[in-house]
Amino acid sequence: MHLQEPRQASTFSACTPRNQPEKIQMTSRKWTTTYKESEKEQFQRKKRIAYAITGIVVVVCAGVLSGMIIWFVLRDPPPSLTQLPLSVPSGNASLHIPTKGPITLTLPLPGKSYRQNVVMGSVLGDNSELLQCENTPASWSCYQFTSDQRRYSLSFKSEDFGNDTSLQCTSAAWSTPSLDGELTDCIDLGSSHWFGGGLLFAQHWPMQLQKPMTPFVSGDILQVPTDYGGVLEPYWVSTDGVGVIVDYNAKDQPLHTSWNASGNDRLCFSSRLANSLYKHAGQRELRLNYKVCTAKNVVELHKGILKYVKPWSKPAGIPSRNLFEKPIWSTWVSYKTNVSQNNVMDFITDIVRRNFTASNIEIDDGYQEKYGDFTFNAAKFSNVSQVVEFSHRKGFKVTVWVYPFVNADSASFSEGYDNKYFVMSPNSSRNIPAMTSWWQGKLASLVDFTNQKASNWYFNKLNDFRHKYNFESFKFDGGEANWMPFCRTFDEDAVSPDYYGRIYAQQAAERIGNGLEVRVGLHNQQLPIFVRMLDKDSVVGYDNGLKTLIPTALTFGLLGYPFVLPDMIGGNAYRNLSQGNNQMQGLLESQYPNDRLYLRWLGATVFMPSLQFSITPWYYESRSKYDPTEISKRLLQLREPYTELFVRLANEAVTTGYPIIRPLWWINGDDATSWTVDDQFLVGDDLMVAPIVDDEFDYRTIYVPPGEWQDVLLQRNITGPLTLNPYTANLDQVPIFKRWPK
Repeated sequence: MHLQEPRQASTFSACTPRNQPEKIQMTSRKWTTTYKESEKEQFQRKKRIAYAITGIVVVVCAGVLSGMIIWFVLRDPPPSLTQLPLSVPSGNASLHIPTKGPITLTLPLPGKSYRQNVVMGSVLGDNSELLQCENTPASWSCYQFTSDQRRYSLSFKSEDFGNDTSLQCTSAAWSTPSLDGELTDCIDLGSSHWFGGGLLFAQHWPMQLQKPMTPFVSGDILQVPTDYGGVLEPYWVSTDGVGVIVDYNAKDQPLHTSWNASGNDRLCFSSRLANSLYKHAGQRELRLNYKVCTAKNVVELHKGILKYVKPWSKPAGIPSRNLFEKPIWSTWVSYKTNVSQNNVMDFITDIVRRNFTASNIEIDDGYQEKYGDFTFNAAKFSNVSQVVEFSHRKGFKVTVWVYPFVNADSASFSEGYDNKYFVMSPNSSRNIPAMTSWWQGKLASLVDFTNQKASNWYFNKLNDFRHKYNFESFKFDGGEANWMPFCRTFDEDAVSPDYYGRIYAQQAAERIGNGLEVRVGLHNQQLPIFVRMLDKDSVVGYDNGLKTLIPTALTFGLLGYPFVLPDMIGGNAYRNLSQGNNQMQGLLESQYPNDRLYLRWLGATVFMPSLQFSITPWYYESRSKYDPTEISKRLLQLREPYTELFVRLANEAVTTGYPIIRPLWWINGDDATSWTVDDQFLVGDDLMVAPIVDDEFDYRTIYVPPGEWQDVLLQRNITGPLTLNPYTANLDQVPIFKRWPK
């Protein structure tokens, strides 16, 4: 583009003042002027500028003032200082905030003359400067205050769920930015009976527990009988129709609980990071959220919570059908770690020769050369494919025992170490794994299943392992929090070590399928797999013996795990090994139950969703005056007409979340006698099972709930409520009762 020079001109009359022409001349392509402004013109120019500035100021001020007026009219009211004491109603509930002392939440109990109290903020000091929160969601009440130089926020709301249920729930939500603080609330247990919580060594139904404030985490109850076991959920219900649901997923917030600590008749739950095994995982505040629900009775409460509150997901499907139809046979108790190819072949041969059936042959601990490599020890298993093919020819599937540990002397340890596939030590510049010990290794690492690459590595190994030998699935062991090193870092950070077990079980179900079993459960109710009880001792009592079998099954079902797998029939041939000094020695020793205890154990198990043998009935053939093999067959035959019932109830659980094994109070929540029956159970709504859970007697007392029933054993019709005492049943008999339709 060509640039032209400006044209020369003598005057620009159109843009210069009329009274004096502007003289312009071009010098070296620069424009210059000799014009000088008069005093009058200067005054006029300054006057115009002053007017302009004044106008701008007026407009700006008017805009600001208008904006302030609009904000003042439309803004939320400022938090106001609230006078104490204060009572805040919400639905039928009421929050009382005193001038001094704990905050109390009071809830009415439908149909009862007394009320349920929740003592809130029991570790807080005096309340002061109570303010209403800003931006509170609709239907919520919220207050903020400072106590002991810490700021707290408390929100709550009540809700009901329509005319078809008496269920009402009040939600409470605490928060504080003080991460070194603590939030603790307690609910009075009263005189009612309570159920829930989790797996216990001394499992009772209803709960009989005195437990101080401890982290709500899973443990190995064979080592520490006072811990919770591998299945737990912060969910409790009472015969007063009161339920407590604590919002807890093991990832975001810590949780401690106590139960009747020092005989105080309270359930307390607390959020605390300081001085605990929980770790900071990016939290900006402590939170404690929960619901307290009430209903007319315990049945309407629990069913209403499942339908309306939905504290967990319902199962996405059901386990492999053959696990409902036929028993599992495990090598564990019969051979312990001495299992070999010849043992397994003989095991299968004996099962077939004596005309027993099996869903799975389970090769348990002892097959491997190094723990973590998932390879068979060639000295013990010279031809694994031969074993699997033999089992398949007999109609049995094969599963193999596995675990999340990788011992330091295995080949897999080096590979996992180099690729950082393990749970790691925190703040380590050298990326060192967090080492642990377990019952088969003094120095081991844990595969970090929150690390997708590590999870792929582990499950690719397992799938290569099973495809190589053509077996079907696995028995997954371990996963409890007690095996986790205190100092650890997951790839996906989490506050609780139990987050590890959650992901472990989820990955197993997703990568392997529905033909497996696990022994850990926390917020994993959606998985279509069997959850097994931890090893039972081969004793009769409540010290992890036969009498805990039915209470454990009922607790699993209440917590949302309908696919409960009882432990080995007769137990694991342990005798309270947790009381000894050498756990591993106790695990490997075999102290078999007597023949009567074994057969009564089978009678108590035969109407469970699935069952598993390890001690064989023919072990007692030369040790018993009875015929244990024949008696066992007759007991198994009792189950055969009901296998379709178990499958139907399993599919029902997918829709409703209801357990397969149900407490007696399930069909009438107001029936007080049924509340404390812990040695009978319902399969669905219409089949009652009343096994004898004692090896010394052939009779028992049976409670028949209200309704019309058929006594199947004695072929008679009876009307409940009724107590039958004594009711006699031989070793090959299990008293069962069918309820007639209304």
